[in-house]
Amino acid sequence: MYIRDKIKLYSRFNVEGALKMLKKGDVISYGTTGVCKVEGECEQTVKGQKKRYIVLKPVHQINSTLYVPVDNDELKTKFKPLLTGDEIEEIIKEMPEESSFWKESSSELYSQVLESGDRKRLAQLVRTLYLRQKHLIAKGRHLHSLDERFFKNAENLLFDEFSAVLGISQDEVFDFIETRLSKA
Repeated sequence: MYIRDKIKLYSRFNVEGALKMLKKGDVISYGTTGVCKVEGECEQTVKGQKKRYIVLKPVHQINSTLYVPVDNDELKTKFKPLLTGDEIEEIIKEMPEESSFWKESSSELYSQVLESGDRKRLAQLVRTLYLRQKHLIAKGRHLHSLDERFFKNAENLLFDEFSAVLGISQDEVFDFIETRLSKA
């Protein structure tokens, strides 16, 4: 069974069964952390109670380790299978050519997009903020700090997954996207 199928089971149906199917070495996307490798499962005592955790190592944050409690339904919904190469190509094709997706800065909207795990909306946010930044730079201005912060967070999250799936560095993702967009 592919990791994509395991995670579908995990997030929709039999959580315990799907947890058992996730194995050490599986690579997934986890919430706003990005691409993580499943290191296994562990049990720890917290406030006198033993709890089971799935242990994740973010691929591009070497010194980080995440412990996801298996009994936390909200956190479990943040497990997502990595995109496929074809899905990435489709997302790139659907990126907006103009920065018209969002007209106004909105931390609530930006947060919703980041938290949703919807890579298509995330790509639209990145593209929109990139085009807005490019337009402002031409006028000798820059993005507002709120836009800049969300732009970097969204870009890191998206580029993290694209680089892992495509087998390229995060630094090469921008050029990869621009090349695909110029062919469209």
